[in-house]
Amino acid sequence: MSRRFPKRPQSLLSARRGVERRGGPAERLILGERVVISRALCHFETMNALPGGQSLRRYEAAKLGARARTPIADPEFYFDWGDDQIGVWSWPKSLTADLTEFEGEILPETVLHPPLQEGARLMTTIDGYEGQVWRDGQLRASRWWPSQPGDSDWASFLRMTRSAGADQIRPAPSDLVLTDRPAHAQPYTALLDRVKSISLRDITALALVCIAVPGLYLLGQWAQLSRTHAAASAELAALSEETAEIGTARLTAQSASNELALYAQALNRRHPAQLLASVSEELARFSIRLDAFEQNDGLLSLNLHAEGDFAPEALVRTMENNPLMNSVSLEPGRGRGEWLLTAQLESAQ
Repeated sequence: MSRRFPKRPQSLLSARRGVERRGGPAERLILGERVVISRALCHFETMNALPGGQSLRRYEAAKLGARARTPIADPEFYFDWGDDQIGVWSWPKSLTADLTEFEGEILPETVLHPPLQEGARLMTTIDGYEGQVWRDGQLRASRWWPSQPGDSDWASFLRMTRSAGADQIRPAPSDLVLTDRPAHAQPYTALLDRVKSISLRDITALALVCIAVPGLYLLGQWAQLSRTHAAASAELAALSEETAEIGTARLTAQSASNELALYAQALNRRHPAQLLASVSEELARFSIRLDAFEQNDGLLSLNLHAEGDFAPEALVRTMENNPLMNSVSLEPGRGRGEWLLTAQLESAQ
C-alpha cells in the first residue's frame, strides 16, 4: 500500500540552471517538497562523532562544531551520521531563501548517491563530477570538478585523502543516480529542528490531506512526530540546568562564525568561489584552522593555526597540487601553532 502512495516532488537546485521545481503548488503543499542541491554549491568535511548514543547534547555539540568550522557565512547544514564520523554538508542559506510555497526538506545530492562500502569512485553530478572515498560504508572524502578530472588530478585527490592506490588511473565516471532516501537515517534529535519550524501552512496542508485523500498514513506520521516532539521536549527540560557550558560554547562559536563571515564576504568580492572551497577543504583534512587571508596583486597569504602534530612539508605538497596556486611557501608565525602560508595565484584562463 505504501508503494502506491504518491511520491513527494523532487526539485533540483543547479549552479548552472538555477532552481528546477517539480510538481504543482498543491502537490508540493500536500506531499512536501524535496530540494536536491548540486554538489557544486555545497561544502563537505568530516569530524569525529562524540561518544555515546543519540542525545540532544550530542546533536547540539555537532551543530556548534560545524558552525565554527564551515567557511560559509550564513550556512544551512545536513549531517550524515556514522558510528565514529559525521559527514558535515553546508551551503549558503540564501540559496533557498527565495523559494516560494516551499514545504519540505533540503538535501545535498551526494547523500542520495548509492552508497559504497569501501574504495574510491568518480560520480557524475548535476553540474560536474565528484571524487568520493568511502570507508566502512561512509563517505570520508569528497572533491568536485566542473569537468572530468585528468589522471593527475585524480591521483592528487587520492594522495590528499591518504587512500591506497594513489597512482591508479582515473576510473570512468558513474552515471548520475539519485536514490529515494539517504543511506544513513537521521537521528530522532534532528527532528526537533523540523518541529520548531511547524507553521500555519503545515497545519493547513495536514487539513487538506485529511479532506482530499485517505489521511491515515499522514496522521500516523504526525502522531509519531508528536511523540518525538514530546520526548525531545522532556529531555530538553532535563538539560536546562546543565546548559551553562553549552551556552558558553555557543557564544564562542558565534564569535568565530562572525569573524569567518567577514573573511567570507571579503573573499567573495575578490576571488572566485572555487578558491575558498578548495583551500578550506584541503586545510580541513589537516585539522588546520584558517584565521585570516589576504590577496594583493596575485599573492595569497593565509594565517593558519595548527594543533598537535603537524607536518608542514605535507601541507606544502598538497597546496602545490592545487591548480589555483603555485610557488607555495610556509613559515612559522609568532605564536605557538601559528603558521604563515604564501602562494602565487594562477592567472584566470
